[in-house]
Amino acid sequence: MDQHLHLQNNPRAVKDFLKNAFHYYTELYHRILQYRREPHDDYIHVYYNRLTEMDSQFTLILSACKLHDPQEDEKIKVISYEVDRLFTLLQLQRSYDSNDFNESIYDISNKIREQDVSVIRKVFDQKLIELLSENRGVKIADVFSYNLFRDTGIELNKRFKRYFFARIEQFIADNTNMQMKHSLYDLVANTGPVNGFHIEHILADNPENLAAFGHDEDRFERERNRLGGLLLLKGKDNISSNNESYSEKLKSYANTLYWNETLRRDSYKSKLDFKKMIRKYNLNFRPMDKFGPEELEERHQLLFDMAKIIWK
Repeated sequence: MDQHLHLQNNPRAVKDFLKNAFHYYTELYHRILQYRREPHDDYIHVYYNRLTEMDSQFTLILSACKLHDPQEDEKIKVISYEVDRLFTLLQLQRSYDSNDFNESIYDISNKIREQDVSVIRKVFDQKLIELLSENRGVKIADVFSYNLFRDTGIELNKRFKRYFFARIEQFIADNTNMQMKHSLYDLVANTGPVNGFHIEHILADNPENLAAFGHDEDRFERERNRLGGLLLLKGKDNISSNNESYSEKLKSYANTLYWNETLRRDSYKSKLDFKKMIRKYNLNFRPMDKFGPEELEERHQLLFDMAKIIWK
């Protein structure tokens, strides 16, 4: 420590350290902490990382900022976004390993230390490609590909699944000028039996749905567990629709969350902002009166297309 800070038996250096570096970095840490506690629009990804419990943003922001850094604001925004993107794209492509991820944070920290903000995306992308390649055992070229997303679903961490669908919900709300029906915090962190949110299978395990998959039980179980076959429901709604046929479940999705309601035909009537969003991003939204293999694949692809926009 003394070799780095030169404080031992050096009162002048101690005073200078406390007035400058110590003061600056503790204030910066406190600033990040404030954005983490409550959502701030300009620094919203700091709050998102709280929802996924990604505290590595503290280490990386402090590392990237030099003393009295003129790029401090931008670095907070960029790094918090990149942490969320790195974690999310690893999860969605079934390539997240907590030990590998934690080690990667130290490597990223070294490479962005006091660097210009313009180098940060490149460092994160290189690490993302490296982790994807290591975990999949093949050379990966793209940071987000449908081939790696194709089978992602129920095996994901419960909190992350809720976070993913919460961000999909927010994407729809923001792009259709509608208010969120529930806060992000409630969607992600509230798991009580009455007011908590839980993952719902669109396809219940019943003979009618099994028949749509040629009575192939392995295929049926594998497909219904994909993200395209899942959604988020509040506690009581989840329990009440557990074993219903799809036509009955479709009724129960009314007045729940926007993503759920897009399965219903009445969600497309006189919704100009919704149609504008579809055109703007060329998204394949449509009502689904039945739900089988083709519909499930469509919904899964649609989630991928929105995720590419959200975590671009």
